Amino acid sequence: MQHKDQEFSSRSEVLDGNEYVNCKFKGCTMVYRGGTLPSITGCQFDECRWQFEEAAERTFVFLRSVYHGMGTGGQQLVESTLNQIRTPPTA
Repeated sequence: MQHKDQEFSSRSEVLDGNEYVNCKFKGCTMVYRGGTLPSITGCQFDECRWQFEEAAERTFVFLRSVYHGMGTGGQQLVESTLNQIRTPPTA
């Protein structure tokens, strides 16, 4: 579903599969469940909380277990993954 120039306040918003253009979020809980990637362009977030559920949450749990359970190699794998996240995508 596309949301354009809308304001969201004090609500829970499931992001999966949605498109947000120039929207404003205040005091919201932003939920990503690991489904279809949302598109978020030009939006503002004020005092919002980010929450990961279902498949997205399992990914975090997996990475935590790799980091803490596989020694130096696991830590290097997770750090490498985070470095990939920090690198901007190319056009």
